[in-house]
Amino acid sequence: MLNIDIDEKTVRRMLERAINERVEELVHEKYFMTFAELEQYLNLRKPTIVDRLIKNGLRYYKQGSKYLFRNPEVDQFLDEMTMSMTATNNDIKFFERLKEVNK
Repeated sequence: MLNIDIDEKTVRRMLERAINERVEELVHEKYFMTFAELEQYLNLRKPTIVDRLIKNGLRYYKQGSKYLFRNPEVDQFLDEMTMSMTATNNDIKFFERLKEVNK
């Protein structure tokens, strides 16, 4: 059995270092991703992103002809999408968001 003793001062220093590193990462994050960055982030090609994600409601912003995406919105959309999938209906290629019927 391994027994390690660490004093509180060391733990606080380690925690402070970890927090500072994460804050530094957040400071350098981009607000928007381009299509190329989104393709790399999702490991999907542009036609799949357009046909399966954007056409099903993935939010985007435009700057002229350039599409921009916010990382938190992409993550939220994909979380909702994958939660609606089942073990037998889990292919992104065939994903279509259910349209609500207005009564």
